Amino acid sequence: MKHLALLSLLCAATCSEMPAAFAAGAPTPTPVPGSPADTTPAQLGSEQPLIVADPPAVEVAPQAISPTIGAKAKDAVVSALPSDTPPPTEKQLDFFSRMRGEDPNAYSIVSVAKGLSTHKPMFILPATYSPDYDGAQTEVIFAISAKVQLFSTPFYFGYSQRSFWQVYDSDRSRPFRETDYNPELFYRWTPDPKKWNYWGADIGAEHESNGQDVPDSRSWNRLYIAPFRAEGKSLWYIKAWYRLPEDKKKTPDDPKGDDNPDIEDHYGYGEVHWQRQLGKRQVLHTMVRMNPETGHGALNINYTIPSRDGSVFYQVYLWQGYGESLLDYDHAITRIGLGVAFSR
Repeated sequence: MKHLALLSLLCAATCSEMPAAFAAGAPTPTPVPGSPADTTPAQLGSEQPLIVADPPAVEVAPQAISPTIGAKAKDAVVSALPSDTPPPTEKQLDFFSRMRGEDPNAYSIVSVAKGLSTHKPMFILPATYSPDYDGAQTEVIFAISAKVQLFSTPFYFGYSQRSFWQVYDSDRSRPFRETDYNPELFYRWTPDPKKWNYWGADIGAEHESNGQDVPDSRSWNRLYIAPFRAEGKSLWYIKAWYRLPEDKKKTPDDPKGDDNPDIEDHYGYGEVHWQRQLGKRQVLHTMVRMNPETGHGALNINYTIPSRDGSVFYQVYLWQGYGESLLDYDHAITRIGLGVAFSR
């Protein structure tokens, strides 16, 4: 009974102090709708008040500062941080990120990543038209390409493949007319971009063949050097090559020897790629090559527009000239196509 009496006196003393505190001008908390404070005394009944932690929780650390916000906004955020908080550090961009400017994924040829990375453009063109391949022989064209850095060195192994599939020709079991295989090994030189004005270079060797038997067999081996410059919204990639000589065939059906001795008459000795970012992540990619002695060469234009979610790119394709495929190395082809690109 003595304990109960002592508890009653303590409660009475506490309750008597509360009105005095409010009368002295203590602020009255504004009840939040739906909170326990937004109830009447009758609703509270005998419920106990909420227990608040003492001391309060530690302040949440400020978020990282984006390197893309303006200098004034960044200074304002930094000045608002507690004095003992170290200033945020900007993300250090690698050589290629600094070069590519607006869109770090715009140019697949200069992309880098751990493991596999994109190399040459990858796409599928389900709708194409060419006077040479129309009707049932209308072709679906698709290309895949990737590269991998070897043991964290400047050496890369790349592989590209382009196929011409006559999928609409059901009478001939939808054949692949041609598939060209292109493995390569190259060294990538990437000096200080400020000292070298954003220039770099690839130096390598590559093989290209279509894997067919004579008389449709085509192949060649090249050494090449390809200086490139990517700054802001533009990329220049200039590739010059030297073909490794092969022995002449003894007879036309000889499986050994040179399958296409005059390929440089139609391909020339190099090609120039120019890519330009337009509008909202649209890219125009133009490739030109020509042999001035014969006047033969090729023009390839690709225009890509990103899908709404940015996962793929809608593509318009135009080819005019020699060498769209190895089988047509000595035959000029005109083709337009519509499709989807996965890298560009």
